[in-house]
Amino acid sequence: MAGIHAVIHCDGHLEFRDGIPDPVDQGGRSLHADTFIIQRAGWGGPGLHGDTGPVSDLAAASPFNGTAASVVSALGGPVQSILGSLVIGGDHDQPGHGETVPCGLTTAQQHLIQDVHRAVLRSAGADRHANGG
Repeated sequence: MAGIHAVIHCDGHLEFRDGIPDPVDQGGRSLHADTFIIQRAGWGGPGLHGDTGPVSDLAAASPFNGTAASVVSALGGPVQSILGSLVIGGDHDQPGHGETVPCGLTTAQQHLIQDVHRAVLRSAGADRHANGG
């Protein structure tokens, strides 16, 4: 799956990478511990999906990623615990098939993720300050 993807690391750092591969086994099944829809693609518009780390990373007891969970929630995605790093990619409808196909993020999606991430960090900083941290 080529294109730009967002990665939110456990320390809260956001980076954009080009060409994050989708880890799959020999049968073509995803090796992600969890893949979920953040925003559904439809009506010709792009969507967003999240991928948590590979299943093999769960054995390493990946830490809770509160920043990623807050960003997903702020983007309208499901409320869930995210362990380890989160990769956010785009989705688009495949014309004539009714299927959603993973793709890279549009420029608008990259800006949206960056703005939401910044707001989440600002809010977390304000909360720490208000609680004497």
